[in-house]
Order: sequence, then structure tokens, then C-alpha cells
Amino acid sequence: MQKILFDCDNTMGLQQKDVDDGLVLIYLLGCLDIDLLGVTSVFGNGSLKDANQVTKQMYKDLEVTDIPFNSGAADSSDIQTDAASFLVKIAKENPGKITLLATGPLTNLKAAYKLDSKFFSYLKEIVIMGGITDPLYFGDKEVEELNFSCDPKATELILKASVPITVATGNLCLQAFFDNADWQRLQSEELSSYQYIFKNIKHWYEYNQELIGRVGFYMWDLVSALYVTHPELYSSKYYNLKSTEDDLNEGKLILEEAENRDVSIPGLINIPAEIKDINRFKDAIFDAWQKVKVMEGN
Repeated sequence: MQKILFDCDNTMGLQQKDVDDGLVLIYLLGCLDIDLLGVTSVFGNGSLKDANQVTKQMYKDLEVTDIPFNSGAADSSDIQTDAASFLVKIAKENPGKITLLATGPLTNLKAAYKLDSKFFSYLKEIVIMGGITDPLYFGDKEVEELNFSCDPKATELILKASVPITVATGNLCLQAFFDNADWQRLQSEELSSYQYIFKNIKHWYEYNQELIGRVGFYMWDLVSALYVTHPELYSSKYYNLKSTEDDLNEGKLILEEAENRDVSIPGLINIPAEIKDINRFKDAIFDAWQKVKVMEGN
């Protein structure tokens, strides 16, 4: 059973805020072969207060009582947090067994390293959503990268750590769009989990027509989560990181294709280039979602 720590900037359900972190949490709860050891919060999609409020409410709605939740960084300089201490503690207790899934700014991981310089060596791997290899466009509008750029110092530290690193870039995530067929699928079965998701993403689904000119939304963080559980759905390539901190300040990944795939080499990054089968990708998500129990009345 895979042991997972999930670090996120969850804002699912808040008006005009992204829903992908929350959808990942529901996905992980529905994966029966996942041992979710804890969830930590970070600023990003909204404030830390937003992330804490939303995640605590989801814990209540989904009757989650046995998975620790710890509050993390409110900004890139906030490193004395419960989340950092928790990450170090759990990783140290499970050496070489934990995949750390990070879907927001990487400040909590930086803070954990500041507490214990051996932190990365305790982990099995780190899987991240963030960064861009080429400019991101919604139609003819270029959009900014919003994870790596929030804390470029943390990003550089983590991407150069001596631990296997996989990055689902913003460019890759453009291959995973939640469209009308998915919207109809969510309403096709009277499952409490589907109804809960419908209620909490409806505003985001509709708002995106204004935001990106399409009805629906990109599934961003779910792309990194599915890599953790279904790596066979991805084609991957390995690169050496050449980005400077200035590059990372804009979330830009400057890369050189690697000949040596020794994952102990700092700066060697696995960057999936393609989701091979988008239908299987979405089937896995919906299958996990339907297994989640929702408290009556939600």
C-alpha cells in the first residue's frame, strides 16, 4: 500500500477559486490502495486561512477522523509551522516509504528541510504539480504560472534535492480538461460523493467560461495525483534542471535532456510529456470518487 503525504493549497468550494486540490483529496480518499498519512496546507490558490477553512470543512463533510491535518505556511517566509514539524516527523518514521505529493507552493517542504537537513533523504519520492516549459495560453491570453513562482527559493531547493522528483507541468495539465461529458457523467448516478462534488465545483465549472473562454476547467493537480497512482498512464522523460532562481520566479523550467537517469543526481527531474490514455485517466478518477462517503445532508 502506497504511503502518501499530501501538501496542498485547497480552495474547493470558494467563489472564483480553483477546485483541483479538493478533487485530489477526494480522489486520494477513494483510492483503497493508498495510505494517506496526513494533509498539510499552504497559501497559494487563496490565503492560508482559506485553505485551512476549506480542508477542515471537507474533513467534516467526508467524515475524515483518522488522517492528521496540519496548518502550514501563510507566505514564502513562514517556516515555523505545524506542517513542517509534522512532515519531518512522519517522513523520519517511515524512511524510504513515503511519496510526498505537493500541489501548491513548496514552502512547507523548504521549511521541513530547514528543520532537518536530512528530510529529503527520508522520502521515497516527491511528485509536484507546477512549473512551465513553454508559455501557457488560454486562447490568445498568456497566463502566469502560480505554484513554483510563489516561492522560487523553495522551488530551486526541492528540484535540486537528492530524491526522485517528478513534475507535472502546467503544459502537461492542458491535456486534462474536465468537459461537458464529464459534467454529465457526474450527474448520471445518484451517488452522494458525485452530488457533493457537483455542488462544490458548479461555480468553478461555470466561471471558467469567463476565465478561459471554455465551459469546464483544467484538472491541474489531478494530473500529478494520477501519476502517483497510475504512472503507467504517462510517458516520461528525464532532464537536468538549468533554471536560475530568476527563471523560477516566473515558474520557468529551463531543461537539458539527461543521459544519466541516476535519480540520486541533484537536479535530475522526471517530467511526464504525455497522458497516454485520457479516458483511462478520467475513469480512474471517477471510480475513486464514487467510493468516498459523504456525511448525510452534504
